[in-house]
Amino acid sequence: MITITGATGQTGSKIANLLLEKGKKIRVIGRSEEKLAWLKEKGAETAVGDQGDVSFLTKAFSGSDAVYVLIPPKMDAPSVRDHYKKLGDVAVEAIRKSGVKKVVFLSSLGAELDAGSGPIIGLHDVEAKLANLKNVDVAILRPGYFMENTLMTASMIRTQHINGNATPPDAPVSMIATRDIAQKAAELLATPSFSGQTIIDLFGERISYREATKQIGEAIGIPELPFVQFPGNDSINGMTGMGLSEDLARSFVELSAAIGKGMIHPTQIDPLRPNTPTTFKEFVREIFEPVYKQAA
Repeated sequence: MITITGATGQTGSKIANLLLEKGKKIRVIGRSEEKLAWLKEKGAETAVGDQGDVSFLTKAFSGSDAVYVLIPPKMDAPSVRDHYKKLGDVAVEAIRKSGVKKVVFLSSLGAELDAGSGPIIGLHDVEAKLANLKNVDVAILRPGYFMENTLMTASMIRTQHINGNATPPDAPVSMIATRDIAQKAAELLATPSFSGQTIIDLFGERISYREATKQIGEAIGIPELPFVQFPGNDSINGMTGMGLSEDLARSFVELSAAIGKGMIHPTQIDPLRPNTPTTFKEFVREIFEPVYKQAA
């Protein structure tokens, strides 16, 4: 049995589907039975509940040969770091109590940093908690920035004909398609031969937001689409206006600054040599452009 947290999210749903295609027995965890229904129809066992509940998560992990663990985001969390601490503590306790011996954890590039990394600091804390587990093998995936996150600016592009955030326009960003994260995670879960604590950096392309915006513009018929770097306070106000907590908004601005300083990059592999296949241009053609045009 392989158990997957966040099974309705960008990585968990893809991992679950890949494992089902391999004929693996899986259990998927989520807060909504309805959103898990398509996986249940394909043969998955479902566990519906709150990932912050130790008793629920322990029961969901019990009997598992391997588990995929991620910390689900909470956009209105008053303290981002406290949110990661709470759910990290619950996950570690559930792993201990359930007797799980193989764990694949979704972290991020930059999780080695103990300050100045925005929301990634929460993953740094959870990695440290996992390192204290006894007789448990942990594979830590540190992917780059999700290419899918660029879809959040589609509405801005459509209505204002600009793309933008607080990141310096020419700072290189290590990006990755979530399907490539899922592929690696599914491989590790299907054949969990890793031992000890293993850190695996993953990224598909090192690209600036200026170049990424150019590729988006060319694909959607706005070849001169500009990227605008927003001042920090403007970014914070925009994000809080969308429902993010002030702490989370400030942490994203801090992350943008860290990217601009070159702090967020692979440490286990050559930062100039991608190790996953999907390029940003392929992502734009296959995902961004269809989503953008369908919404329009």
